[in-house]
Amino acid sequence: MQKVSVHWEIKDSDTCQYFLDKNISSQSVNYTDSQTAGRSPLAAKIFGFPWTKAVEVAPQHVIVAKHDWVEWDVLAEPLAGLIKEHISERGERVEENPELKTAAEIHHPLAEPLTALLENEINPQVASHGGYIRLMDVKENKVYISMEGGCQGCSQSQATLKEGVATTIKKYFPQVADVIDMTNHAHGENPYYT
Repeated sequence: MQKVSVHWEIKDSDTCQYFLDKNISSQSVNYTDSQTAGRSPLAAKIFGFPWTKAVEVAPQHVIVAKHDWVEWDVLAEPLAGLIKEHISERGERVEENPELKTAAEIHHPLAEPLTALLENEINPQVASHGGYIRLMDVKENKVYISMEGGCQGCSQSQATLKEGVATTIKKYFPQVADVIDMTNHAHGENPYYT
């Protein structure tokens, strides 16, 4: 795991900027919702918190905008720890991944409602274990997902997939015949509990 330094500056009541001592992105990208944040694992992770309003991921900083019902004196330091841990685990890989599709780029009528289901029902449950489920594609009656964060490499990932993710998706979308995990559970510097 690579050591990363993160310090922050509260810009105003809504935004805080986190400065990094390494490059994490090849460009600056502003994410205004959880669906567009799918291209950045860090932005997607931050959008897992309901207080998140927007996230900008730049080469050497991250700017987070929050809703006004929570204060930075509660959030700033724990969020710095989350950012530091995330970047340390990712090593040299950059955040922005143009190969990942957003729901709008998956040309299937179920893409948007499946993404909403993941964000509103499934991800809040797996977030308690540091996990995140990403919709990768929909082809015919098959849904392709990626299990990230604490789900990648977890010994319980297949139980989570079958008993949690697939069951919930099929409950809301009975036309889905199969939910396929595309995660490489052995990949990465620090897959969870391998």
